[in-house]
Amino acid sequence: MDRWFETLADTRALTEAAAHALDEDGSVVIPGPIEPEALASLAAAYDAAVESADPADKGDGRTGSTTRVHDFVNRGPAFDRLYVDAPVLEACCRIIGRPFKLSTMHARTLHPHTPAQGLHLDFPRDDSDLAAGAWPMAGFIFMVDAFTADNGATLFVRGSHRWSQTRREVPADHPDQTPACGPAGSMIVFNGSAWHGHGSNTTDQPRRSLQGAFIRRDARGWANLPARMRPETLTRISDLAKYLIDVDAV
Repeated sequence: MDRWFETLADTRALTEAAAHALDEDGSVVIPGPIEPEALASLAAAYDAAVESADPADKGDGRTGSTTRVHDFVNRGPAFDRLYVDAPVLEACCRIIGRPFKLSTMHARTLHPHTPAQGLHLDFPRDDSDLAAGAWPMAGFIFMVDAFTADNGATLFVRGSHRWSQTRREVPADHPDQTPACGPAGSMIVFNGSAWHGHGSNTTDQPRRSLQGAFIRRDARGWANLPARMRPETLTRISDLAKYLIDVDAV
């Protein structure tokens, strides 16, 4: 078994309540790794990185209601701690159940006065994996701004990660959908096979977040992170970060 995976699986960084919610509901809100006094600096770094990003790394989402900027492993030290956060990595061990790697990490800004996204899943599971309690993807969402019921907090349908793979369509307003709310600095950790989608942002302010996805180590990543790594990033980040990015694959 992979040495890093064994170490991460044995960290016990999640509380018992958080681990139970993740297993049963498919998502949980936990404290993030950024100290409260550093949140304003991270938010400023977020805005600067989004503003200066190459247009090729930007997208407006399917409906134009969000702005995405990719490759946040390379956009400065302010963001390095997010994808090596011990509770997030323990959650990956619980969900994926085998060695994993980072597939993508990006910024996502939900614009004011935008409708709900509608429910979807990021990565359908294989029915054969359910008996082993394993799924193909784990995700995290770091709240740069507070997530509230009014500004489009992500909605999750509790327990939907355990639905049959054949159940692929869900009404936009499912009776069991629940907003994942929390103050700025909170982290949502979720099973990528859980049905979810952002709610309506009825406020006058954008709602900012940083999002990442981990997948099985032998799967193909959404972005070729190893090939994109900048020398200054490789000099800065830890051995654990290099392992998660699978930088040895270059």
